[in-house]
Amino acid sequence: MRAIAGKEDASLIILAGGESRRMGRAKPLIDTPSGTLLEHIVRRLGMIFSETLVVGRSQMPIPVGTRFVRDRYPVRSPLVGIEAGLSAAAHDRCFVMGCDMPFAEPALVRHLVAAAHGVEAVIPVVRGYDEPLFAVYRREVLPLIQRAIAAGELKVGAVCAQLHAARIEEEELRRFDPELRSFTNLNTPRDLLALRRL
Repeated sequence: MRAIAGKEDASLIILAGGESRRMGRAKPLIDTPSGTLLEHIVRRLGMIFSETLVVGRSQMPIPVGTRFVRDRYPVRSPLVGIEAGLSAAAHDRCFVMGCDMPFAEPALVRHLVAAAHGVEAVIPVVRGYDEPLFAVYRREVLPLIQRAIAAGELKVGAVCAQLHAARIEEEELRRFDPELRSFTNLNTPRDLLALRRL
């Protein structure tokens, strides 16, 4: 697939297969001032990418212009969602993020995608920790991920440790997102208050 004019030749993969236990309801379908949380993210970032995939364990309402991809392994792990997304993606560069990150800064996302040359992944580092669920992966890492899942290794971090990855430190991240709001997750009903305030 060629890039659409004005968009990156890259795929946006939104992971929407979590159980949302602490939230108590499905995160992708939470109402926000601009539609569901999933619609909000697609509206915020979709204009960057030539395609947008929503990955989950079961079909759900998805925004117009996106494509639903079902997990291909019967185990619960974000790594399974990444595998399904990379398998279905039309582009080599894939930006992967959780569906509970409503403050993703488009300029930062563009920067991360642009940095994915000559490496297998681009992984932000915040407060000394990798952020593998707000990162760019090239489709070439798919066999490694599939081998890890087959071996029962379901931790995304363990797989990322094996990748030739560019790690982007906070100083560089803050050039595009001074308060690092992009890395805010909505996990509980209380967290929704922050979304409504902002």
